[in-house]
Amino acid sequence: MAKPLTFSVGIPTFNQAEYLEATILSLLNQTRPPDEIVISDHFSTDSTPEIIAKYSGHVRGVKPPVGSNVGAQWDFTISCLSGDWITLFSSDDIAYPNFVETLVRGASRREDAVLVRAGWDNIDKDGKILNKRYLLSVKSVTAPPDTLLEQMRGPKTSFAAFAVHRETLQRSGGYHLGMESFGDWPMFAQLAPFGTFIYENEIISGYRVGHDGDKFRKRLGMWIRDEQRMFNDVLPLAAQRAGLTDTAWIARASRSNFLRYLTSAQNKLTPEERADVVPLFESWAERTGSERHLRAFAEGRRLPRSMRTILNKGKNFVRPLAQRVRGALKRS
Repeated sequence: MAKPLTFSVGIPTFNQAEYLEATILSLLNQTRPPDEIVISDHFSTDSTPEIIAKYSGHVRGVKPPVGSNVGAQWDFTISCLSGDWITLFSSDDIAYPNFVETLVRGASRREDAVLVRAGWDNIDKDGKILNKRYLLSVKSVTAPPDTLLEQMRGPKTSFAAFAVHRETLQRSGGYHLGMESFGDWPMFAQLAPFGTFIYENEIISGYRVGHDGDKFRKRLGMWIRDEQRMFNDVLPLAAQRAGLTDTAWIARASRSNFLRYLTSAQNKLTPEERADVVPLFESWAERTGSERHLRAFAEGRRLPRSMRTILNKGKNFVRPLAQRVRGALKRS
């Protein structure tokens, strides 16, 4: 008889005491309890330490090295987990009672599984459901190299609804320490060559959005640098491991994301702010051959709309209906 899987939850946190207790309670209220909950507190100055101490009989508190960036804190959190399968869970999100049970079920479906993903709700600061998000375009089982190719422009998994095989994550190189803000995308791309990705068509968590300010303005520089790390380092290595000799798709995806970010900056920033961010885009523009688009941006001229932008606009129009249909099919 196969040995039951063990499941660990790691929670990296910093100054999110307002939500942390609800997150802990949601993980303690599971149909299949996690075998381990570890909270990595990056020296919070609010009441986070008191909340961790309050639940010390159920969770273990640890502290990463002082000054750790996102990558270092996540890597440290992972190093503290012992389960066969692990997840990192944000300290402001909510795990629904089926969270662990669903992810463990997915992990048990195939011996070659390295990642399990599921659906989630986007929720506001008060926990109100804004919309339901099923992964409409992924298969029940995805094998390499499709596990990697589907990640070419961004993560095809929510940080609030996933689990990974711990030993395989370690074999893939662990968490990319150079990342300043990206967490999930590099991890999923690194795992992609090593086994199958499983999708469980269940809503298992609430992912809190819109409560922590204007992320675009605060993080644009970090995002641009992390995008380049993905296309220059992470994806090429993953492609090599997956045995993909034709890697032209990486350059195409990098150019597509460059134009997407540049268009977002044009739409969201004032002319003065746009002038300030031009230097952030310069190396990415040079690498993707997009200097003329950056000049148009700098001069305030309208950027051309790519076919992908048009297609994405159409997808955004029909996606809410498709999500409702998927949910109705699941309930039936």
